[in-house]
Amino acid sequence: MLQQPYAWRLILLATLAGSPAAAQTPTPTPTPAPTPNPAAAAPNPAPAPNPAPAAATAPAAKAPDSLAILFDSGSAAIRPGEEKTLDQASRLFRDGKPIVMVVSGATDSVGSANANLRLSELRANVVLRELVARGIPVDHFQIVGKGETDPAVPTQKGTAEPRNRRVEITWR
Repeated sequence: MLQQPYAWRLILLATLAGSPAAAQTPTPTPTPAPTPNPAAAAPNPAPAPNPAPAAATAPAAKAPDSLAILFDSGSAAIRPGEEKTLDQASRLFRDGKPIVMVVSGATDSVGSANANLRLSELRANVVLRELVARGIPVDHFQIVGKGETDPAVPTQKGTAEPRNRRVEITWR
């Protein structure tokens, strides 16, 4: 079975390739060039200026491979500046129609490993609720709590690293 984003392209191509209108379009026949009359020859005109180059179209912006939402130490509350990241994740889901969005919570290494695992799961679930509130069906998610086991920035145990206190959103 084809993935949804590509199915419409294949249907469109098949429709265009096999459409009766495309098959019935007559091929233009070239008209022979007139034979020059040497008696009526005029001096050579100046060459026509080169046409302006076609405007280069900017390539479509590539969707990021992942988005990250950062948290304060020991907290699972969404920070005010992170709302736009949640909105972007919602738009990317609607535009790309991924099969699954993976929401992975993580922490820095301050505190016990068990507490950090629970906090990472809580952060992932908070982000899940926010994305569902933005219209993404709950059955399109996979939630993962990683605790302190997958730091964005490797640190010594007990180091408060803000970039490790995150939820990462990926899709496939």
